[in-house]
Order: sequence, then C-alpha cells, then structure tokens
Amino acid sequence: MLALIGEALLAYVVIVAVQILINDGLFGLAKVFVQRIRDLPGVDLLIGAVIKREADSFLRQIDSKRSPTVEMSIKIPEKGISHDDLREEMKQLKGEEVNLDDGQIFAYVYTAQNEHYKAMEDAYLAFTDTTGTGTEKGDTDHETLVREFLRAFMHENALNPIVFPALRRFETETAAMAADMLNGDANVVGSLTSGGTESILMAIKTYRDRARSLFPHIKSPEMVAPITIHPAFEKAAHYFDVKIVHVPLDSDFKPNLDKYRQAITSRTILLLASAPQYCHGIVDPIEEIGNIAREKGLPFHVDACFGGFMLPWVEKLGYTVPKFDFRVEAVTSISADIHKYGYGLKGASLILYRNSDIRKYQLFAYSEWPGGLFGSPGMTGSRPGGNIAASWAALRAIGQDGYLRMARRLMEATLALRDGIERIPGLAILGKPEMTAFAIASTDSHLDILALADAMEEKGWRMERQQFPNSLHCTILPHHVTLVDKLLNDLRESAENVRGKKAKGGTAAIYGMVGKIPDKAIVDTFIKQFLSDVYTCKT
Repeated sequence: MLALIGEALLAYVVIVAVQILINDGLFGLAKVFVQRIRDLPGVDLLIGAVIKREADSFLRQIDSKRSPTVEMSIKIPEKGISHDDLREEMKQLKGEEVNLDDGQIFAYVYTAQNEHYKAMEDAYLAFTDTTGTGTEKGDTDHETLVREFLRAFMHENALNPIVFPALRRFETETAAMAADMLNGDANVVGSLTSGGTESILMAIKTYRDRARSLFPHIKSPEMVAPITIHPAFEKAAHYFDVKIVHVPLDSDFKPNLDKYRQAITSRTILLLASAPQYCHGIVDPIEEIGNIAREKGLPFHVDACFGGFMLPWVEKLGYTVPKFDFRVEAVTSISADIHKYGYGLKGASLILYRNSDIRKYQLFAYSEWPGGLFGSPGMTGSRPGGNIAASWAALRAIGQDGYLRMARRLMEATLALRDGIERIPGLAILGKPEMTAFAIASTDSHLDILALADAMEEKGWRMERQQFPNSLHCTILPHHVTLVDKLLNDLRESAENVRGKKAKGGTAAIYGMVGKIPDKAIVDTFIKQFLSDVYTCKT
C-alpha cells in the first residue's frame, strides 16, 4: 500500500515537473524547485546569510575604488564646524562625484548646460524656503551655507547611491547623527525623506508589510493612536488600507491609557504616539504606551517630526522631558524632521528604525524590468541631492553647542510667553507643554478665542486656529525671540477689545459651521472642494 502511494506521489511530481517544463522551460522548473526548497526550515535563513555576504562584498568592491578625504560623522559634533571648513569639505566630496559636465552619464540627470540651466538654478534658489534655517534672527551666514550646499548638489539624484556616493554618505551620516541624538545604538538605520509626511507614510507601509509577512492571517490591519496624532497618519491609513483606531484624551490632553489598551485587538499591527503632539505641544506617555507595546508584543512608532530636533536639547538644558526616544526599549521607530528644529531646508525629514530587520519592509525592489534592476528606499524615485547635502551641512555647522544655545533661547521665550498669557484675564495654556509650542484657550465665556484670532490678524499676526476645544496654536521660532513683549501686548489689547463680541465671517465662520455639522463626511467634502478650487488656475 505504501509503495503504491509513493509511486502515485512520484508520478504526480513528474507530471507537474513536465507541465512546468513545457510552459516555463528549465528556468521555470528551477524557480519552482527553489521556492519549494525555501519552505524547508532554516533554508531562508541560510539564503539570507549568503545574500548579505554577497551584498557586503559588492559594496566593499565599490568603496575600494574611492578614498574618502573627509572624516566620517556618526555624531553631531560637540562644537559646530566652521563654515569655511565645511565649504572645503564640500569641494572635496564634490570632487569624488561624477562630473556632469563631462557628459559621461546616461541617466538620472536631465538638465541643460546653458543659460536655461543657470536660470532654473536662480529661480529655484530664489523661492527656496530658508527662513527657518537661521539659528539666530538674521543669521544669513548659515542660510548662505545651506544654499551653497543646495546649489552644489541640487542636480544630483539620490535614486542611485552608487553613481552619487557623496549623497549616499550625506544620507547615512545624517541618519547616524540623528540616531545618536535620539539615543539609538549602532544598529539604528534610517532614510532621509522629503518631509514628515513621507517619513510617516514609509513607517506605516513598513509595518503593514511586516504584518503581511509575519501575520498573514490579519486581513484587516489596525493601528492605535491618540486623537491628536498628526493627520499624515490618517493619510497613510487611507493610502495603505490600515484602519486607525483613535483614543480620546484625558483632561491633561494625554491619551487615556485604559482606553488605549482597550483599543488593541487581534488585528492591531502597530501602536502610535507623538513627541510632542502638535496641537498642544505635549509629549504623549511614551514609556507607558511602550509597556503596553512590550506586553502585547507589538511594534511602536513615535512621531517626533515636530520635536525630534528640539526635545533632546531641552532635556540637556535641565527641563523635564519624559523619555520618548530609543531609550524606551519598546520604541521600534522614530520620525523626525530636519527642516523644523534641525534648521535644514524644506523638505528634509528622517525615518529611523531600531534595526535593519524592521527597515527591510520599507524597501522596494523589482528585478524583472528590462531596464535593469530597480530598488528604492522610499516613496519617491528621483530624489534631489541638494536637500540631502544641506541637511548634513546643517547638523555639522550648528553642532551640539548651537542646538543647545538655540533651545535655551527658544525655551526662555516660550516660558515668558506662557507666563504672560496666563496673566491675561480669560486666557490659559492648555495642559503642560514640554517644548517650544503651546495652545491658548479661553476660560471666559465672554471671550471668544476665534474673535481674538481675528483681532490679532488685524495687527499682522497669522494665528493658527484649532478645534476640540477651540484654541490658538503657537510654535515659537527663532524670529519670535525678540517679539515676546509685542506679542503679549497685542494679545492683551486684543482680548480686551473683543471681550463680549463674537467672531464674524472668514475662518471663524467656517469653524463655526464645522462645529454644527454632525456628519464630518460633509466637512471633508467641503475641504476637498475648497482645495480643488485653490489649485485651479482661473482667469
């Protein structure tokens, strides 16, 4: 009987092999054979080890052809490097790149070497936002430096890190410096992105693909987040078909931990929190959520796009900052924007992972294109090299001493503003912010906070309105340091002028309308219609 079964199985295998051979040839037969072999225990680990060995060997061959002349950076220097020294390093690193003027490159760069080329550069630089890059008000030298790095590498394309080795170096060293700042070890890896939204998109894509690989039984993945999580996560949830489950806030504007725990189900693939959340400048309870993540065996992403380049320095200055970074063992990834308090150019952000085993789910590869082997670390294909170079330059030029100096000045201005606002009758700061941002609310039913915003805008201020509850958001930036007294005086005067009055028209009318519509899908449709009109050329 057993012999008959064995013969039948052998006959079946032969028939299947012949069919594959007829349809797909020897290569197809070999492909199926390898796929079946990979199902055996331990085989994938062996293949992975061989692949890593070969990839490392290939990279060593490439690197052996170059002799870097600039010392590598894996930490933000204790003292900022002089601009002249950085300019010299830029020249040396630029000299190791492919010379575009030689015409010996056949891809990646599509620019004309003529007056049109120069005109494009001038136009781009003229409209490049460098207002946030100055570490001091009027610090035009730092702005000039980052612009020089931008111009030097603006036509290079990080799509291929082998063709443009300086860009690869800028990116890996910038990630290493940020990882060290956020108390990560040598295993932390990351990617530079076009901004916080792309960093967040890549994090959610990574954890979705990780869940697909490790937990294929989860068909409708979910992630849990406080209601204050940035809308970019809502966009990521929409794009990648991962449901986001919101957790309400307690009176301190932090998520209710009991409800956070209750929101976790068998479909949960990721936990989320902010450091700090943008709305009120308050750091979510990262350690406590980390305990939940460890207990449930779930990955945990911290969105530090807003505070990643400010909180470390605020803590070093002696202010109370809850642990939010890689010191919390359960944290598996962090997003942090260089173009915010890192004082780099728009747009530049980082997504960092605790190790490459997690980061591998972010990467995309396609090996069957006739145009060659294709791989990409992020959402974008072509990536302009200028912002990558400028990010590296910004971290090295400012140094730890520069970041500490700016954090001190901004925190002093922030505390002076918060104290002054609390002294204005009818106004209060929501919660207890840990950083250089806060929200102003009204404690007086006769003082409409939206009317106050309108009055402040008549004085030239551009106020950021918020809801649930209505409030005004303030992020304190270098140019605010000398305006503390003026801002407080204008707030005090405007509060007195609008007391007893209701906001009328404009943004206030829109927020009033939104608050009265229970079906937020209608509001979403209004926002889309508004955006459609805004981005339509009308004569």
